[in-house]
Amino acid sequence: MKKTLLGFLVVTTAVIAGCGGGDNSGSDPASSTPPNSRLLANIAVPNASSPAFSFDIGYVEAGRYYLSDRNNKSVDVVDTKSNALLAQIPGGFTGAGASTDASGPDGIVGVTGTNTLYVGDVDSVKIVDTSAMKTVKTLAISTSGSRVDEGCYDPDDHLVMFASPGDSPPYVTFISTTTQAVVSKLVFSGSSGLEACAYDPASKNFLINNDGTTANPDGQLDVIPASSVTSGAPAVSKSFALGKCGPAGIALGPNSDVLIGCDPPAGSPLITQILDRNTGALLASVPFGGVDQVAYDAASNRYFLPARHYVTSGTAASSGFTPEMGVIDGASRKLLYTVAVGTGAHSVAIDSNLGQVYVPYQPGAAAFPNGGISVFATK
Repeated sequence: MKKTLLGFLVVTTAVIAGCGGGDNSGSDPASSTPPNSRLLANIAVPNASSPAFSFDIGYVEAGRYYLSDRNNKSVDVVDTKSNALLAQIPGGFTGAGASTDASGPDGIVGVTGTNTLYVGDVDSVKIVDTSAMKTVKTLAISTSGSRVDEGCYDPDDHLVMFASPGDSPPYVTFISTTTQAVVSKLVFSGSSGLEACAYDPASKNFLINNDGTTANPDGQLDVIPASSVTSGAPAVSKSFALGKCGPAGIALGPNSDVLIGCDPPAGSPLITQILDRNTGALLASVPFGGVDQVAYDAASNRYFLPARHYVTSGTAASSGFTPEMGVIDGASRKLLYTVAVGTGAHSVAIDSNLGQVYVPYQPGAAAFPNGGISVFATK
């Protein structure tokens, strides 16, 4: 399929008002402007203004940023050096449906070094060849009319795991990247939904955020040994309670740290949790939350957490959001500062080589008009 080259608009800005606060107290972090909260550019995306931009997960590899774009039923491709929108890869994606669970594309998982993306969609996973800029295969997952959402990659066993959170009960699907075929599924009976996952190469476990169970109604972190998948009997080996979290994003940090981005129920404190991913011990509770996707940048040793549901009171609410991106230090496990982001910002990906953070947004905020993709500096 021929590449679709698109015009683009890059608006370079001066330093915007960020927020400071370098301790672990419950005070409002929006108290000072750090010198490193730099918005580098806003990249326009066609058809992202009306209806409001519907997007999901972002991913960066080899100088390209990929974003699941429901308005355009595509995977958008941005060159991270020029911050130019290069193409929008089609492939029969569902687009923006009547609900989030009826929309796609959704999660994006890259198989490093292969020019291959696995992209969740309604009832299926699409396989995208990024060198040819086209979708080359569709894997049927269900017939329920519900999306295949976020996923993660196990390079040791050549497996991709994707969650289907809208099905009842929810489940995960394991796909071989060698054969590009479904190998098994694991049902989460009694779960209210599934969120982001990560593969830990040190312990050789999949970690997945579970929205809630009878034992832990506001969330738990489930551990699935990769060995159980390769043996043909995938199973959860242990679970770590997360309290009033509402777990959404997950990012592996330094040492044995795992950061859990929380989007807690209304009336609960906005928090982010950092656990020991081997024991489940709580290492830090950071007073910032209301997030979805989160990311860790090893080059700066920082986590980046765009929070579409952030409110200045620090208590989760159902309205009155003032979206901010929190930046947490990987060493001290403390909030360094926050910086304003656009309406609906819930997705993040990082080009560590260039020190750039990609955060898409919907139209609404004066500094982030029309819907598009913001580019921030990591330092």
